[in-house]
Amino acid sequence: MSTIKLKHTFATILLTLSFVTASAQGGISGRVFDAKTGEAIEYASIALLNPQDSGIVTGTVSEHNGSFAIKPKYGSYIVRISFMGYTTYFHPNTITLNSKHPNANLGKIGLTPSAKTMDEVVVTAERTMVEYQLDKRVVNVDKNIVSGGGTATDVLENVPSVAIDNDGNVTLRGSTNVKVLIDGRPSELLGANLESLLEQIPASTVENVEIITNPSAKYDPEGMSGIINIKLKDKNSGALGLNGLANINIGSPVQEWLPTTMATININYNTPKYAITFAADGGQRARGMYGTTDIARIQNGVAYQHDSLFEHRIFPNQMASSKLGFEYYFNKNNSLLINYQLRSGNRIRKGTINATDLLGIDMDYIQSDTSLSRSLNHVIGLNYTHKFEKPEQVFTIDATLNLRKMNGEGDQEVSYADYFSNLNHYYLRHSIQENHHENINVRVNYNHPLKNDWKFETGYEGRISFPNQNSKYYITNYDSTGILATHLDNNSSTHYVSQQQIHAIYATVGGSIIEGLSMQAGLRGEYSLVEGHDINHPDMQRVYKSYPQIYPTLHASYQINKIHSTQLSYSRRVRRPNMWDLNPYLDVREGQQMSFGNPNLAPEFTNALELSYNVALDKINLYTCLYYRQTDSMMTRYGFVWDESSASYYSPWMPYDAQYDGYWASAWQNLNKGRNYGMEFILDYQILKWWKINVSINLYESTIEGTELLQNQDKKAFQASGKFNTYMTLPKNWTIQISGQYWAPWLDLQTEMFSNKWADLAIKKDILRKQGTLNLRIGNIFHTAGFGHYTNTPQLDRLVTGRRLGPTVTIGFSYKINNGLKQKSTQAEYDDSSSDSEY
Repeated sequence: MSTIKLKHTFATILLTLSFVTASAQGGISGRVFDAKTGEAIEYASIALLNPQDSGIVTGTVSEHNGSFAIKPKYGSYIVRISFMGYTTYFHPNTITLNSKHPNANLGKIGLTPSAKTMDEVVVTAERTMVEYQLDKRVVNVDKNIVSGGGTATDVLENVPSVAIDNDGNVTLRGSTNVKVLIDGRPSELLGANLESLLEQIPASTVENVEIITNPSAKYDPEGMSGIINIKLKDKNSGALGLNGLANINIGSPVQEWLPTTMATININYNTPKYAITFAADGGQRARGMYGTTDIARIQNGVAYQHDSLFEHRIFPNQMASSKLGFEYYFNKNNSLLINYQLRSGNRIRKGTINATDLLGIDMDYIQSDTSLSRSLNHVIGLNYTHKFEKPEQVFTIDATLNLRKMNGEGDQEVSYADYFSNLNHYYLRHSIQENHHENINVRVNYNHPLKNDWKFETGYEGRISFPNQNSKYYITNYDSTGILATHLDNNSSTHYVSQQQIHAIYATVGGSIIEGLSMQAGLRGEYSLVEGHDINHPDMQRVYKSYPQIYPTLHASYQINKIHSTQLSYSRRVRRPNMWDLNPYLDVREGQQMSFGNPNLAPEFTNALELSYNVALDKINLYTCLYYRQTDSMMTRYGFVWDESSASYYSPWMPYDAQYDGYWASAWQNLNKGRNYGMEFILDYQILKWWKINVSINLYESTIEGTELLQNQDKKAFQASGKFNTYMTLPKNWTIQISGQYWAPWLDLQTEMFSNKWADLAIKKDILRKQGTLNLRIGNIFHTAGFGHYTNTPQLDRLVTGRRLGPTVTIGFSYKINNGLKQKSTQAEYDDSSSDSEY
């Protein structure tokens, strides 16, 4: 019995000692700083790795003064310290903690700014506004405070080479034929038109913007001028523990109280086994404009209608979204990410037109336009990543399901001055829309490293979408008996159902040929299909188009020396007509304007060639690019005055409706070849340690060969634009940014566009030991931003000028949420204790 008790007692002691040993904790501390400037680095990621498999055991982030402290269990660890823009640091010794040496003070650890590599040329040691890579430019906008309180629209307006016109159309190097991605996914897959979608994304959620003017075969070849990829911040930050950012802004134009309010919050919680991300935003982005129009409609050289219009419009658009993501790390090689996003928005348009008849033939009138569309979008995403033992050998599957519903109503009411005595002088058009849009996007990608730093990449990308648009229009006017009556406008009412599919297989191979010279070649094979029909008008032409095509790409980069580098690239691209381009749905808008699709529209194909040269000095970086594009079957929107003769000539597929006589109608048409060439300059200059500037200039000319539609006359257009940004980092955590833009006059296919210019000012102050930030933004500070154009055809003479409401004043506050704040008491404890070992 005594032997049994002795064994029991001995086992108990062993268990107790084992538990104490296993649960005993030590401490690892230190401070992180910039090896070049000596400044402390806040939010550097410190990770303790298992020496056997390099798996993450635990970790933390550095505080505002660069200090950090971790309390791991006794054992041996590899210490890894990383921060964006710096070379990752590994401590040269394995750190071992035990009862004799429970604590380890690593002292001061200097991180070295990232060096230049063959494929990527970083302009300066710190994170610059523009980074130049083999097949793209990355514009870092997280420090662009002039877009604070705005939306993704404001962000893009400050990106070199990119512009947004008054109608919300995005252009790249002067071309509207550009593909816009949100986190690598086509914007149309998110179920909203681009203008509406950009207005629903707060500027504070944008991390950077990638400009890919000549994409590789991995990317969708859609877009003649290239791809704009907007990357959002609601991603896993990689720092262990809890971290995040909250932001709120409020503002309004000075001329008129149109409140813009925006609030966002992004939270990440990371552990070695899983990560949870949550993001939410909401608010209202209000804009407004006023303008004048002098418009004369002409027949046989004589104006039969001549009006002067004064227009005032406001757009108090509202948006809200939330996103939840969960990523699980099965082991160091396998992870699964699941996320869900709910996005809603109310797009509101209110406008009033006061018209004066200059000929005295018709009466003056007032036109009122209101519309409200409500959208609800569900996005479910799934991503699986498998990393092989060989570095950079990765297999990924990315799938997204989008479910969108939009309901909208609108009224266009026209009242003439004498409509009480002449009942024919009253008109009300009421519209009801219900849209459903479901789509699926799947991408499978495999990266395989080859010998001598070469890499092979291949994959499949497929998209299937099912747009369904049901639009009804009701006309209200007085009948012959003087009774106000409403009837359904059968000609304009449509129920269009369609299907779009794109299936692609691609492959790229690239690597270093000789020292400094790297190349990448790619090939993409695609099959795309578009089909649709109008249920309400079965006799209308059905759409069925398929496009099997091959798209080659080639990229070459030569690092001449540490200062000079050059790049050459070629790609074949396409612009496919989408459902809205093909659908002969009639969209009637304010100012007697309307547009519709063309079911006979064919895709356009572009061959694009670029040659760039980059000079990267210590404080100056100059990027120069020459580009040339040739496009076959060029797609363009062509306008004309609607009457029976013009309708049959320019749009024979549309049924003629006399009630729209005199309206300015526009539809997509295929023209002959188009040629575009230009030169782009981007200058980054660190004038002083606290002052830097960025200047971009784009010179661009296009030529369209004449067709019968254009009376066989060639059209040429020249465009010049420039952007300017200056950043000043002042003492006591003050930052000032001034930006400006200028667009020279230029000629479109039918219209002379006027020049446009504006400037923005922003001031930022870091408070609460850099955990909080106050900012003030004054947009369009000199109230010069506007629009204007002149159109002269045998049917129409129109002069339009206008101004945005402004200046717009916005104030905001943001606060950083980070796990490092919770470590203060622990850090103090380690600072006061003696370290048993110095590493």
